[in-house]
Amino acid sequence: MNILEWVINQSYAMGSDLSYKKFIKDTIKAGDVNRDVLKEILQGNSKTVYGELYNFEGIQNSSNYKNVVPLTSYPDYESCIEEIAAGTENILTSDKIQYFGLSSGTTGKQKRIPTTAKTRKIINMSMMFLQHGSLSQALPAARTGGKGLLLMNMLQSGNTPVGIPTGSGTSGGMQSMKKMLHYFWTSPSEVLTIKDQQVANYLHLLFALKERNLAYIMSPFPSGIVQIFGMLEKQWPQIIDDISNGTISPNLTLDLEVRTQLEKQLKPDMLRAKELKRELSKGMQKIVQRLWPKISNISCVVGGSFRIYLDRLRYYIGDLPIFSGMYGATEALIGIATHINDVSYVVTPRSAYFEFIPLDESEKSNPTTFDLDKLKIGEMYEVVITNYSGFYRYRMGDIIKVIGYSHKSPMIEFMYRKGQLLNLAGEKTSEQAVQCALISTAKTVGVVLEDYTITLELEDVVGHYLFYIETNEPLITSTKMLKMKNTLEQCLEKANPRYLAGVKEKRINKVDIHFVQGDTFQTLKHELLKRGASLNQVKIPRLIQDSSLLRLLEENVM
Repeated sequence: MNILEWVINQSYAMGSDLSYKKFIKDTIKAGDVNRDVLKEILQGNSKTVYGELYNFEGIQNSSNYKNVVPLTSYPDYESCIEEIAAGTENILTSDKIQYFGLSSGTTGKQKRIPTTAKTRKIINMSMMFLQHGSLSQALPAARTGGKGLLLMNMLQSGNTPVGIPTGSGTSGGMQSMKKMLHYFWTSPSEVLTIKDQQVANYLHLLFALKERNLAYIMSPFPSGIVQIFGMLEKQWPQIIDDISNGTISPNLTLDLEVRTQLEKQLKPDMLRAKELKRELSKGMQKIVQRLWPKISNISCVVGGSFRIYLDRLRYYIGDLPIFSGMYGATEALIGIATHINDVSYVVTPRSAYFEFIPLDESEKSNPTTFDLDKLKIGEMYEVVITNYSGFYRYRMGDIIKVIGYSHKSPMIEFMYRKGQLLNLAGEKTSEQAVQCALISTAKTVGVVLEDYTITLELEDVVGHYLFYIETNEPLITSTKMLKMKNTLEQCLEKANPRYLAGVKEKRINKVDIHFVQGDTFQTLKHELLKRGASLNQVKIPRLIQDSSLLRLLEENVM
């Protein structure tokens, strides 16, 4: 680390500490801070079309706000967003829309989420400073800083007719931090603009492997890390040749100008190549610690539907601490992690105004909502936000569980997205129950899960759950298939007694499994990307009913 990098890292640590202290101060009076956020949003947007429609100027407090302004969902804003995209201002927010963040698009039609300078600043400050400040408190070894491997990109999808950029929310954030990237991450900025994910992954690995003192690996989701080390497992001889010779493989399809710029940043390093070869020749188990002895942590979200990747991730990273970073969406930051190897988050009171609908009222058109300091520990709620970008009382569709409080701000766990419950006969099997059943099944049978999804098979009079499962085994014996199916059935019945009751009463048939060939879920991701899903945010949907996606899965059944 040169002197300039040392100074930047020290400044970064100081800024992170200040950001974390401010966050803690906010949590001590979280309810008041959050209601002040609401006042600020309403005052700033009182002269907009939406603000005049609901008389924001006359709203006195949060209770009044809830009585006057209706709960909303994305379709309520679509016509306004069309107008904003065409250049009309002052409709939802008085601030200029700088960017349209595109939702992941994995659970339905891709949404365009308006983003203002204020929203972008909140996200960027949280990504750069608050997240690191919280990690440094939880894991002092991370405080020293250093360069990390960042598995993200800053691709933009395009522009609206009046030139407003569009892309994933994370891409927009990366664009705004472009000048600082090379001080914190190993991949040159050119790599972050490559559309072909396989090419980008190869280059991410190439530059990260050259860095002996890699400090951390960061990715939005664990699937990205698992994917990149799967590539290393197959292609490490070629990557080592490139490191030894200071070249980029001619097999990589790269724009000539990009190749030239990247090769300027490479120098032959035979000693590092020998070190890497020695470790990679021993196999991939705990490879991360062996390649980078000074690495302190892995940062990615491993809660919710991503828990399925945890065993595979641990195979590569061993017992390294995992920090789940931030919980948020394109619409708003919701919470920040405060512990390592933990999937709970403390709600960030200053990022948006939050309301929470009790789960037993979430199907009502006009349910009761509670402020963040009025929630009950152990209860589940649907998240509602009012943000700085023009969404008011917006139903996120996320279901969370309150597990405690950090001062006056709730500590929450993400449970599932509304609409992703399995529900054939009123049994309501949650994603969490499915995850527990599937992980327990894999351990019992002795297979390593790569990925999965489910559909509800309704062709028979009595329906059943149909799992599409990819494992790390090229062939599954009929004996193992039967054992897996029977064990999964038992685990599902244990995870959800209402499912068991449905099976006993013959309202639900027993589960079925179709095992798919290797890389099937990578093909599925590519299909989702072609449909407009964000490269940074694409996730495998855990419930699929789309006929063309099901056809893709069926074509790859073993």
